Amino acid sequence: MPAAGPDRQRAVAEAVARHGEDADAWPRGLTSLTVYLDGQEDTVLIYTQWSSEQDLDLDLDLAEAPWPIGIGLGADEGAVGSGEATATPFRHYRTVRGTALTEPAAVPESFPVAFFDTADEDAARTWLDGLLASEERSEGEDRAYPGAVAAHLHISLDGTKVLSFSEWLTEDQAVAHIEAVWAPVLKEFGGTGRLYRHFGTYVR
Repeated sequence: MPAAGPDRQRAVAEAVARHGEDADAWPRGLTSLTVYLDGQEDTVLIYTQWSSEQDLDLDLDLAEAPWPIGIGLGADEGAVGSGEATATPFRHYRTVRGTALTEPAAVPESFPVAFFDTADEDAARTWLDGLLASEERSEGEDRAYPGAVAAHLHISLDGTKVLSFSEWLTEDQAVAHIEAVWAPVLKEFGGTGRLYRHFGTYVR
């Protein structure tokens, strides 16, 4: 969702978060809602998880803007944004898990998200598989990164985008890992993508 400038960006995020707190108003099949702020301070990302593609398709059909999640913003709240929101449905492709954590109930508090453009689904799969293989060659197959819980990799249904959604115990650990490990790997693969930082999470 466009939101020019840091003040307007945070206002949009807070408006979305207020609606997210009311789980009784969620559409059928919505199981979690996470709000992110991008590093350029001009966009708010709303990441949702659904129990089925059918429920997601129904909500997208019924959504009447300004954001495609079935929970509308009020007139005043909607005014803090600028431009139309867009929805991109993704399907899960792969998950890799950190091995440093021994506590099974570790609760992550940081959830970096990044997007990358791809030509089609075959190209997206090849790119992701190559990315992970390159990481394993440089870091080893044992992903014993401090604070790493898991990274969930998705491909859009039309194959033109890759989404990386990861879970970390702290933001500092996530940032340190991205700078030390992923920045060099991504440089080899053509760029760092567009990164978003966690703002708030709501679970039904």
